[in-house]
Amino acid sequence: MIKLAIFDMDGTLLNTCTTITHFVNFTLAEYGIPGISEDECKVFVGNGAKLLIDRALDAKAPGADLPREEILERYNRAYDENPSYLTAPYAGIPETLAALRERGVMTAVLSNKPEPTVIGAAKYFFGDVFDAVRGGRDGMPLKPAPDVGLTILRDLSVSPENMIYIGDTGVDMRTGHNLGASCVLGATWGFRSREELMSGGADVLLGTPADVLKYLG
Repeated sequence: MIKLAIFDMDGTLLNTCTTITHFVNFTLAEYGIPGISEDECKVFVGNGAKLLIDRALDAKAPGADLPREEILERYNRAYDENPSYLTAPYAGIPETLAALRERGVMTAVLSNKPEPTVIGAAKYFFGDVFDAVRGGRDGMPLKPAPDVGLTILRDLSVSPENMIYIGDTGVDMRTGHNLGASCVLGATWGFRSREELMSGGADVLLGTPADVLKYLG
């Protein structure tokens, strides 16, 4: 019996590609570096802000001696000042979350963004619908490591076999398997390709958010 559905945030619950691209480019411009495209952003995200900025700098200023930590801090600060800018839930997500709640299935968020940012975004766009919201924590490895996700299972007293995981990247697919999820579902409406989801280990591909409900039957 499925008691919990854990969702990735960016590219799964929220379409943040335009937002992330905007704040990356806002930050890069301050250092005279050309901006990235939204298509590049979709490839660069998924492993946390540090790797996002590193990938952007490697692509747009290869070999340059740059204050990367300073640039990362500037990006995080700019994003955190207005995280809802240009962001919206994907069509069908609010209805799917409400339907899961009606069925008695708990819902949670697991993101590689810093946890205060994830908590703020979840609250702003979805209110108090989630039973747990987790993000990057100091001293704990990011996804696909299961460490932060395991705190959700522990805090909600749910076994992995009673949980499903939904995400839009290969990192997410590996995360779900590392958590021991009974099923790992790939969100094809997100940032990455169906091929990446399958090679990452997706058990099921979802065409729309409502397909989560179809999977549960």
